[in-house]
Amino acid sequence: MIVHLFGRKLRLLHRFKSRKNRIYLVESEEGRYVLKLYRAPHHLCSGVEYRVLRKAHRKRTAVPQPLAFAEGRALLMEYIPGENLCDLLNRHCLPEYADQLAQWFGSFHQLFEEPGGTTLLRGDSNLRNFLIHPAGELYGIDLEEAERGDPARDIGRICASILNTDPMFTKQKFALCRRLISCYGRITERDDLELTVTGQIARALREASRYRPGQRRYLLRQARLLEQKGLDRAARGKGQPGCRW
Repeated sequence: MIVHLFGRKLRLLHRFKSRKNRIYLVESEEGRYVLKLYRAPHHLCSGVEYRVLRKAHRKRTAVPQPLAFAEGRALLMEYIPGENLCDLLNRHCLPEYADQLAQWFGSFHQLFEEPGGTTLLRGDSNLRNFLIHPAGELYGIDLEEAERGDPARDIGRICASILNTDPMFTKQKFALCRRLISCYGRITERDDLELTVTGQIARALREASRYRPGQRRYLLRQARLLEQKGLDRAARGKGQPGCRW
């Protein structure tokens, strides 16, 4: 199928999985790109995503370069080849993934930091919104839910995403979260994060339970355990396979 947008003839090659918008891998004479076609109500956030991508890319945070934009309608971006971090980490939750996530979030939060400790959060912080390029670099994608807030919220959400994907709540994944929090704290010069982030992880698990009825009781139980015992003690007794160090 051929579409004409932004003065280009674009051939649709593949539709990416997305609950919110229509996202395609497209090709023109110049090369391959990603085309995002916004659907209501997410079209209201299109301007936010474009401005965030433009500033982040200009400041060398690893995000796709925005190439063309029509408010509320469409965004054409650089195509970043690679595999989503969710699939990679759930096969092998290597410690470098924690380091890369900490570096990415540290760079992003510091770029948009404001007086008083708030910053722009990337929003929708889950593993599927990160790609590992074949060269090894971590890229953040899908930034339409960016909003101001406490950076601990982003870190709590990504840790919850690490913990609640299969294999769930393993010792190795708890260790990965602690490493991520520690590394992020060093980058941002905050050494008091674990307690705050643990509360945000529990909050994110409760949010996830609303959309996963079959796992609701288990996720709520894990959220309570985290609040009562913290990351280290909640990890004790967890020993499922699936990760290597």
